[in-house]
Amino acid sequence: MSTLSCCGSRLRSARRGVGMVRGAMRSKRIRKSVRSFSLHRRTNQSNRNVAYYLGGVAVLTVGLSYAAVPLYQAFCQVTGYGGTVQEGRQATLEKLSKGQKGKREIIVKFDAGTGVGMPWKFIPLQREVKLVAGETALAFYNAENMAGKPMTGVATYNVTPMKAGLYFNKVQCFCFHEQRLQGRENVDMPVFFFIDSDFDQDTRMDDVHEITLSYTFFPVDDDEGEEQ
Repeated sequence: MSTLSCCGSRLRSARRGVGMVRGAMRSKRIRKSVRSFSLHRRTNQSNRNVAYYLGGVAVLTVGLSYAAVPLYQAFCQVTGYGGTVQEGRQATLEKLSKGQKGKREIIVKFDAGTGVGMPWKFIPLQREVKLVAGETALAFYNAENMAGKPMTGVATYNVTPMKAGLYFNKVQCFCFHEQRLQGRENVDMPVFFFIDSDFDQDTRMDDVHEITLSYTFFPVDDDEGEEQ
């Protein structure tokens, strides 16, 4: 009888031990699940924060690109920074009146593009022109408003290689002036320019045989166009 009682006691102790082990294992699994959920939640929150940050930077960058056009115009036209042509009506006419012409031929190529949200087709009407320093040339770009409503755009431009911008002079150009086109309207835009005759005298230009004139059109906020 005592033997049976002893065995029963041991069996109950063994069962309690198994129960404790199972309880500990369940508690461990629960803690692990909680940690995993917390880590997953923090990771998702971190990813969302990064996405919000990158989205904000993108919106700010686009907004600044439009707002900076007038400042870009004023700064670059005075300094020639970034290959932008230096402008000044009187100075340009004085350079043109020299009547001096260079000897070596220069190829001027033309490029065009549009900014984000600009539904215009914008292309140069000639691939290139050949001229010498001091000689004037006339080129044309074509813009077509592919939207079904009036839109206003403004173009920025630059010259490459950048160092050649010091000698690239525009007599007439459509850049930095707002251009308003009706829906599906198509217009040709002239560029009348010359390369300063001093170009040939600058040894830094000895390796420059081709110059590219590039324009990019950006949309302008136009309340009038939206109302129509």
